[in-house]
Amino acid sequence: MKRTLILSLALLIAAPVGSAEPPVMPAIVIHDGGGVSLVPDLANDEGDARETPPSQQPTSPRQIPSMPAFPVASTKAGPGRLLQNPMPARLPGGPGAPFFVVGDDAPSRKWLQLNAGRLQALGARGIVAAVATEADFARLRALAAVHMVPMPADALLEAAGIRVWPVLIGADGSISQ
Repeated sequence: MKRTLILSLALLIAAPVGSAEPPVMPAIVIHDGGGVSLVPDLANDEGDARETPPSQQPTSPRQIPSMPAFPVASTKAGPGRLLQNPMPARLPGGPGAPFFVVGDDAPSRKWLQLNAGRLQALGARGIVAAVATEADFARLRALAAVHMVPMPADALLEAAGIRVWPVLIGADGSISQ
């Protein structure tokens, strides 16, 4: 499930930002440990209604137990500082596009404000790993004006070997704060 989540996230954040119509490229499954792909639910921004051929439309509403509504909480990580380490943290293989993880807390809000321009320039997408309400989530999105989704990030952060946010994970897997 962890690898499926990481692969799904990598496919999501690798999508071009700001283009009118993204190129159609088939997903390449490197590993499937089961579970439900989050790509269809995370890939579209608000108001982005792409046509799905009738043959590919689900016949019933899709229920995703791993993608809760609000509140969103990550239980194995929280706000904090990355420790200085002679071996810098890395996400093995890298996701292919930069993304970040934040929460709805003072350090994350400050980090978003300080790094908004950099995140926009990189085309980074974000995960809000802890947020209580939809209104709080909207305020966070407004701080940096970049694509963000609310979802727990425990498995992703655990795979990266870190337990803190805010963090930026580069396209190559490098992790910084």
